[in-house]
Formats: sequence, C-alpha cells, structure tokens
Amino acid sequence: MFSEEVQRVYEEIRDGILDETYTPGQALPEIPLAQRFGVKRTRIRQIFQKLERDTLVEIIPARGAFVKPISVIEFQEIFEVREALEGIAARLAARKRRDDDLEKLIGEFAALQGDQAGELLERKVGLGGALHEFILRSAANRKIIAILEPLQMQVRRIWNRGILLSPERINKAFNEHIEILKVLRLKDEAAAERRMQEHIANAFKDYIRVLMLNE
Repeated sequence: MFSEEVQRVYEEIRDGILDETYTPGQALPEIPLAQRFGVKRTRIRQIFQKLERDTLVEIIPARGAFVKPISVIEFQEIFEVREALEGIAARLAARKRRDDDLEKLIGEFAALQGDQAGELLERKVGLGGALHEFILRSAANRKIIAILEPLQMQVRRIWNRGILLSPERINKAFNEHIEILKVLRLKDEAAAERRMQEHIANAFKDYIRVLMLNE
C-alpha cells in the first residue's frame, strides 16, 4: 500500500497518462518526476511498477519507463474480452442482484431519462460506470473481476481520446443501459447477457467511427 502522499503522486501521473498529458511512447524520467513531486526516486520506481501492472507504462531494462502505446487491434481484443466476460457477469447479476440496490440505480437513471442536455452528459457517463460496477459487484465472481479490472485503465484511456467527444454515443449508451436494467429487474439471465454483449459490441463500433471522424 502507498502512503497518502505517494498515492497522490501515483494518481497525478496516472491521470496524466489517461488524459495524454504524457503521450504514448513518451519517456517518464525518474529524477525530474521525483523533483517535481517532492518524493524519493525509489517511490517513483514503485509508482512505475504499479503503472506497469495497470498496463499504462512499459519498463524497459537499462532504458527506463515509457508510456505504453495502445493500438486499435489491442483495444479490439480488450473489447472482445469485455463482451464475453461482462456478458457472463450480467447473467450472474440477474440471478444474484439485490432488489434495493437495483431499484436505487433504476431511479437514478429514470431521473435523467429523456434529457439530451449537454450539461447532463457527464452524469450519464458516471451512471453508466456505476451500472457496470453494480453488475460486477452483483455477479460476485472474483475470477471475472480479476481479469477485467486491469483492462479498465486502458478503456478509460481510449474513451477519453474519442468516445467522450460524442454526445450521440453517450445518449445511445444511456438507453442501452436502461434496457439492461429492465432485464436485470426481470431476472432474465439470458436477456441480460445478450443485452450486455450487444452494448459492448456497439461501444466498440461507435468508438471506431468516432475515431475515424476525428482523424
């Protein structure tokens, strides 16, 4: 576990990679970072090791740490894994979810339903994340969580680059999330798995489209 101070430095460097303050392939020099954040070089090395486990940094012997690039092919592979495992997680969540937690989430979605206003898009994105977290928590399968958690950083990284520029995708995903909630409420395991798989597949297709439009 990091101390509070080192955790803060880790989060600043991590967020800098996610928002591309530190760009793919860029070297991350120990000494300047240690001086900037006022911590020892050994702490920066520990942070690099954690970022490597997060798949955000690549440590090359005798050369140092570099921001790990991510290709469209790699991102496609990540989404193929998500489509399979989050589909299974949705099936399990339909079976195991707690009624009170589900109804609370449904109420939060209902409060924003039908509103296309730009200032609410960020809240819709946040609720979408809350739904995915709810499904994983409700599935209560540690093996699935152990595989998916390391992928979340890469998903956030690519999301920040492209899909969050698309209000159309955000609203489309919001509606897809509502459909998932409906079948979770019905405890329809097969439909929950299918809806989640369709949602993940649609997200990847729309990401590619948005990326091409912004190039």
